[in-house]
Amino acid sequence: MRIIAPMMILIMMTSTLAGCTSQTDGVNEIQEGDVETILSFIDEIQEPEWINDRGNSSYEWQISLSDNQWLEVYSARLALYHYHDNQDNYASRDGIIVSDEGYYVSDKSPIFGGNYSLCVNYEDYICYDYDRDTEYTMIEWTVIYRIHNNTSGVNYFFEGNNSNQNLDSIENTNITMEISYVPNGMDENSRTTVTIMIELYSDDAPNHVDNFLTHIENGNYNSTIFHRVINNFMIQGGDFEFGTGYGGYAANWYGYCNGQQGGIENDCSFNDWTVPDEANNGLSHTPGALSMAKTSNPDTGGSQFFIVPSDSNPSHLNGVHTVFGYVTGGLDSITDISDVQTGDNDRPIHEVLIVNILINES
Repeated sequence: MRIIAPMMILIMMTSTLAGCTSQTDGVNEIQEGDVETILSFIDEIQEPEWINDRGNSSYEWQISLSDNQWLEVYSARLALYHYHDNQDNYASRDGIIVSDEGYYVSDKSPIFGGNYSLCVNYEDYICYDYDRDTEYTMIEWTVIYRIHNNTSGVNYFFEGNNSNQNLDSIENTNITMEISYVPNGMDENSRTTVTIMIELYSDDAPNHVDNFLTHIENGNYNSTIFHRVINNFMIQGGDFEFGTGYGGYAANWYGYCNGQQGGIENDCSFNDWTVPDEANNGLSHTPGALSMAKTSNPDTGGSQFFIVPSDSNPSHLNGVHTVFGYVTGGLDSITDISDVQTGDNDRPIHEVLIVNILINES
């Protein structure tokens, strides 16, 4: 069907064009430029063929796309080997396809162009051909993919990569957070509502910003609370499941299941989805920082976040937790909220409520 349909279009368009030209000796003439236009049109409407690449440890799967190309992946499978206790051990699992800039491809690449690699583990922008936890090493792999050429767009890269190209940066997104709270020393009759403006840094923490925006779009943060507030330190919220600090999960699949990389999306319960750390991005926990909360283990961010007030500078969190935005308006209110009365487990006596979070129109 894919071959017949373009041929039918070619016949129909050829007939139409021929009927509009002059005749010589009773034969319709088609100009060379018309044929090129038809063939170009057919190339654009045809789906590209699937490619099945296979290899072993002596050859790494890598691919580079031009500015008007994007990648679609059907499957990426790995055969792994580990010698342990005098025994040969084998395993099979999904591989990770990721760009040099840290963009994962679970189905379709999120950017135009880029350089992509097949990894067993991917941490701190390093593609590993072995599992850092189990020491299993990749011995064989197979990738089924195709490259789409018929779409034009803009490449987005981190500063320092592909420096020979004149590329624009991703425009930061701004959000508005409305918070309701009771100031310190007052009661519910004095409850007040404030507006906080926050700029999200998409270039520096693309997965965290994407995760945060998806939660906002899904309305997950509306009517949730800041369950943990510590004066001179931070205010923490985002647990839309329980409101206790024990819930929440990533809004999308980023290749991590409960902090473990390389799992299979369908085999991982959605409430175990986590976001890989992007903590070494140069952003610090200065006053106004918006950062991802997680467990003591790496790559365990989900939906919870915290904001640093104006009287705090927790530099010991730099490189551990991922900063992905900064307060641009209302920081004094964040500081006031950090001073509310709290009880057990630093939980506010009166609820500190996120009324809603809205994404500002650019």
